[in-house]
Amino acid sequence: MIKLNFGSLTALLLLSPLVSAFGATTPYWDDNPLIMYPGQTKDFALILQNMVGNEDIVLKAELVSGVDIAALVDEELEYLVPFGRKDIEVNLRVKIPEGVPLDKEYTIGVSFKQVLEDEGKMVQMASEVITNIPVIVKSEEVLPEEEIPTLEEEGKGFPTAVVVLLLVIIVILGYIILKKKK
Repeated sequence: MIKLNFGSLTALLLLSPLVSAFGATTPYWDDNPLIMYPGQTKDFALILQNMVGNEDIVLKAELVSGVDIAALVDEELEYLVPFGRKDIEVNLRVKIPEGVPLDKEYTIGVSFKQVLEDEGKMVQMASEVITNIPVIVKSEEVLPEEEIPTLEEEGKGFPTAVVVLLLVIIVILGYIILKKKK
């Protein structure tokens, strides 16, 4: 029983560095798609954050889907995200071509991959996050009055990585307490 608990604890500790320490948020998601009309162009920002860990990271942005309607417009596509920041903007432009049929749906995918510096280490693991933005083409007359919700309004203010890290700490503390009781 003790060997099984020790094995589980070891596995958790080895996997904990794989927890992504950064995140990317978008004002549009599955339940709140970007709605546009044919011929419309719209600019908005995705937000990068680095709230877990204790070091700055560099992320490289790449458009992985939706290239026929979207483009990353920043001149430099590598973003320094200092530890503790949750407001680094990545600017995106979406343009729906004229003549696109109504109710056509697109998905724009933006990948953010961590850029690692060569520090003489044998093996380094890079994290990657892909943000998907659903786009639906509608008639100009039926477009809703647009309000882009803030992160707090979305209820997405607590990163998943923090929850996973807290769970790992709780498991470790539980193991230590059990060990001391025996």
